[in-house]
Amino acid sequence: MSGSEPPDPLARLGAELDRARAGRAADRAPAGDGRSGTGSMGSALGLGMRIGIELVAALCVGLALGWVCDRYLGTRPFGLIVFFFLGAAAGIMNVFRAVKGLGYGGGPPPGPDGKR
Repeated sequence: MSGSEPPDPLARLGAELDRARAGRAADRAPAGDGRSGTGSMGSALGLGMRIGIELVAALCVGLALGWVCDRYLGTRPFGLIVFFFLGAAAGIMNVFRAVKGLGYGGGPPPGPDGKR
């Protein structure tokens, strides 16, 4: 036997975690021109998808409620028309909230340094 102790697996794991965290912090830092590569594109795409889905979902819910209302109350086109406009208004309000940064979380989105 050589007398040397085997390496501590927890110490090695801690070192690997530190390297991974340092790499993640470097990836999150904005580039020199203010753009962070695919992160900003993914964020913009996510916001666009959220806005589109919220608008379409609100319209679909409004149309479904209007159809159900017409079906059970016998008010053939009027419930559909009224709930279509209510769904459109709800969808536009959701889009407005998303664009203004209020969202459902209640407050402005975090800044580049992670603080609100």
